Parts: sequence; structure tokens; C-alpha cells
Amino acid sequence: MNLFSIRDFKFLIISNIFTFAGYQIRVMAIAWIVLDLTGSEKTMGLINSVPGIAIITMSLFGGVFADRFERWRLLWQTKLAITFLSLLTGLLLTFEIINSSTIWYLIPISLIIGMLFALHNPASQAFVLDVVGKRNLVSASSFSAASSTIATIAAPSLGGLLLWLGYDWSFYILAIFYFFSTIMILSIKKRHKSVIIEKSNNIFSDVKAGLLYSFNHPLIRALLIISITAIFAGIYQPVIPVKIKNDLGLGEFEYGIVLAMNGVGALMGSIFLFIINERVRKIYLLVISFLAFDLGVLIFGFSPNYFLCIFAMILLGVGFATWMVTIPVLLQTNTSDEMRGRVISLYYMTILTYQLGWFFGGILLESFGIHLSVLIATIGSLSIGITTILLSKSLRSAN
Repeated sequence: MNLFSIRDFKFLIISNIFTFAGYQIRVMAIAWIVLDLTGSEKTMGLINSVPGIAIITMSLFGGVFADRFERWRLLWQTKLAITFLSLLTGLLLTFEIINSSTIWYLIPISLIIGMLFALHNPASQAFVLDVVGKRNLVSASSFSAASSTIATIAAPSLGGLLLWLGYDWSFYILAIFYFFSTIMILSIKKRHKSVIIEKSNNIFSDVKAGLLYSFNHPLIRALLIISITAIFAGIYQPVIPVKIKNDLGLGEFEYGIVLAMNGVGALMGSIFLFIINERVRKIYLLVISFLAFDLGVLIFGFSPNYFLCIFAMILLGVGFATWMVTIPVLLQTNTSDEMRGRVISLYYMTILTYQLGWFFGGILLESFGIHLSVLIATIGSLSIGITTILLSKSLRSAN
């Protein structure tokens, strides 16, 4: 069946675009607002790491929920809850309840949002296969990544403009994005029928079974280990607003543009993957993703001007897109149906350690500055990536 003839896939793509755009606006808005109100890289990193802590803690249970319960229902309910929390944040900013002395109010809100995404993400990733089937999964994942990166291009530019107009506007638009995403999910007719487990098993037994399955599977284990490099990728995240605001002396609009260039690179990478499909071995794509991303981090950190920063962000985007298609596709196509939600939840646990990178990156920035921070991020990422590839025969032979 042609991918674009699948009705529900169109609604799912639109929903993903608005979800990803909302996510981009929230991350950049929180980073800029906290840095502006407190002047502290450490506080900025801490608050933006909170959702990641919640996701890492709760993702295993999110995976079990994705296997046990109706994924469609989980998706629209979590999106709707995030809509209300975004609206609440906007109201707190409008009435100046959140200020330099009450910035910590963002912590419990971010924590709850992280918990909701812990339930949302495994169901969302697994639902793609439910909608399109295994034969269309690579093309669907590539097109989904390409579509989401359109949001990555547009959302930061819009977010920069909204921050310039008023901090609260970012969160009102964010609430609209998530609400529209919810409507798109409600329009989908496909339902997931659980294939999981005997009724006697409880949720903790399911978590244990998922862990044992993943760590006893050579390829899945290697992919999860290599995904831990995301924490080093996260270290460069707080470097971006600090580089733009403090090092280059630029404003919100330029901040949004440089983030949008990351999306341009990701779109280029996604289109390339969509075209080549199965013609290039996955291990080669994985190597390309590491080289492009880590080289981009180094160039950005040491860049003396704004235009070189833009080039670095495009390169980063190419590496990011290649990563975000290759690894999830390998995981989904090599996992049994009854374990898919839990394996994906483990993937999100590892890859979302990048949000912990916000915290460590903030500490490194305050202690050592931009140059040493990006060097540590690059060395850590390449060390784990190269070691895992060299030691894992199943990963090297994956296709």
C-alpha cells in the first residue's frame, strides 16, 4: 500500500508536526526566559533538565502502558493535559506570578509535563507501526522526521518572535499547537489491540520482562548503549543561548533563526534518508550521524561569528535527523510486537538523558566556559559511540 494513501497516517503526521513544534517552542522559551530573569546558566540548565528526569524515571511504565492499553487514547489524553499546563504557564507569566524570585514555579510544571511525555512518547512511536505496518515503517519514519523538521525550522523562528512580543505569548501559542495536535489524534480511526501478557502479570513484572528482553538481545542492547551518548549531546544545548546572548551579544530573533537552521539541516538529512530508503546499510548511517553531529558541536562552540554558527547548526541537524530515523527503525524492526512499547520506552529513557545534559552543561558553562564544555561533549559522545560499534558485531552487521 502507498504510504500516502493511508488516511490515518496523514492525521498522525500533522499531529506530530504540531507536537514537535510545541516542544521546540517550549524548550527555547524556557531557556531564554530563565537565563534572562536569573542570569544563571546553572539555573537554566536545571529547569530544562527537569522534564528529562521525569521521563527517564517514568518511561519504563510508559512502555508498559503502551503495550497494555489503547495507544490512541493515551496519545490524545496526554496531549490534552500538556495543553492545559502550557496555558497555565502562559497565565502565570501574564500576571507576573513567575518572576526572578519565583522562577522555581516552573519546576513542578516541568516535572508533570515530563511525566506526561513519559506516557506519550512510547505510545506515539509504537503507534506509527500500528498505522502503517512494517513494510512502510522506514519510509514512514523518514517522512515523519522530515515533516517534524519542518516544524523545527518554523517553530524557533516563531518562538523567537513570540519571545520578543512577550514571554507569555510563547506559551499561549504552545497551548494552541498541542490542542490542535490532540484534535488530529482524535480524528484517527486506527486502534491498537494489545497482544500483551497474561492477566496475572502485574505492571512491575512487565517492566522486568522488558528489561530482560532488551538486555539479552545483542542488537537492542548495543543500540540502547549507544543512545546514552545523548547526555553528551545535551551538554551543547545550554551552549546555544549562552553563545548567542552572552558571547555574540545577539537577541531573541537571532536565537530563533540559529535554532531554525538546525531544522534546515534535519530536513536535508530526512529527505536524503527518505530517498535512499533501504539502499545504504544502517551502520553507515549511524557513523554519519555521529560525525556530522559532533563536528557541528565543535564548530558551533568555537565559532567566532554568527554565520559560522548557522553552518554548524545545519551540520548538527543532518546528524540529528540521521540518528532519529536510523536507531528507532532498527529497534522497531528487530523487536517482537508484544515488547515493542517497552523497548521503545527504554530507548526514550536513554536518548532523553540529553535533557540531563542541560543541567551538566549549565554547570560546565559556569565553571569552564563554552570551549571546554563542547570539547567534553564531543569526546564523551565519540568515545561511547566508537567503542560500542567496535565491540558489537550485531550492530556492525545490522541492516
